[in-house]
Amino acid sequence: MNPLNAPRRISFDLATIASVARKRWWVVPITMLVGAGLMFFQESDLQTEPRYYTLTRTYEALNEMAPLALVDLNPALFEPIPSETSQLAVLRSQKYLDKALTNIKGDLDIRVDKSETRFALTTEGDISEARRFSFSPATNASFTFTCTEQDEVNCASAIENYLQLLITLRAESIKTGLSRSLELVDQLLNQSAKITESQRDRLTLQKIALQESVELASGEMQLIAEDKYFGGEQITTVGRKTYLFGLLVGLIIGCLILLQLVISDNVIRDSKKLVSLVGFPKFLGNIDKKRNPNSIQHIATAIRGATTITGTTTLRVLPVDSHANNEVFVGELAGVLGCKATLINSVADISAAELSPNLDSPILIFVNQHKTKISDLESAWTLAEKSGNTVVGAVLVSN
Repeated sequence: MNPLNAPRRISFDLATIASVARKRWWVVPITMLVGAGLMFFQESDLQTEPRYYTLTRTYEALNEMAPLALVDLNPALFEPIPSETSQLAVLRSQKYLDKALTNIKGDLDIRVDKSETRFALTTEGDISEARRFSFSPATNASFTFTCTEQDEVNCASAIENYLQLLITLRAESIKTGLSRSLELVDQLLNQSAKITESQRDRLTLQKIALQESVELASGEMQLIAEDKYFGGEQITTVGRKTYLFGLLVGLIIGCLILLQLVISDNVIRDSKKLVSLVGFPKFLGNIDKKRNPNSIQHIATAIRGATTITGTTTLRVLPVDSHANNEVFVGELAGVLGCKATLINSVADISAAELSPNLDSPILIFVNQHKTKISDLESAWTLAEKSGNTVVGAVLVSN
């Protein structure tokens, strides 16, 4: 009768649990890391858009014509050539854009905008008897440069290049506008017969002021605001409690997986498992040279108690699967028993001739610890018993 045919109960012995945990311990830390990772992606604000950087700088233009009021000249009457509105169009042209991006490597997008001009109504002469009115800008013009690129590398240099082009353009436009007014003053001074001496002195003073203003015109711009923005792939900090919760959930899941591996474990890992499968009478012992160097003697004694061994007996050893030291163990057993012992092929490679019925040649089954599966042991035992041979029992061979 094959003892393996009896119904078996699930084993929860500590040896099996420890053995499975020793082989599959990595399941728990992996599930804990997965749990923490899921909490990270669940709670963090992870954006999928490409990352970008934006730099914005706003500059205010200085009113370089304001000092002309000291010599009774209305600054609002002087217009730079080209005007500030036209200057914006010039700056936006492809020619100026190429100049600004000279020696700039990498892809970026840069643009320039101008604030809306607001005007105020002003009067000239006596306020109570004002007869002349003029509109003048209430605030100085401001220019805003906006640059966008993938990383913070070239935007600052590109804006600086663009700013220098604007400064040069404004300086030239102021000089051009004042020069035309200066030509008009020269023409008036040449009309000596039509102007009085006091008017001549006044025009001469204004001419000197205009000449100095042309020389001092610089187009200077004053930085009034700067803003930096980093967009895309922004990750908010995940709370420590969230990580701990993810680790705890991963730990629980990992332990459940280990428990499932223990329940579904189909490998013979210790002598207790083998005894539960073949029964105590058919379990002949455990060959473990590391823990018990005399284990071969114990196995030989058990074999003599299970069957009759004579000088003509040939003990056939059937390994359920291969083991590096099987031949050495078989040779030692033959020497102790005083009979012939033969190692036949494993179940996967065995031939019919090796299992020919022979009452004087019983079969001993070798089970490899942590390697032999229960299903393979069942196949080996059934094959040996159905072949008409005597099955002495099973021996557990430790690694």
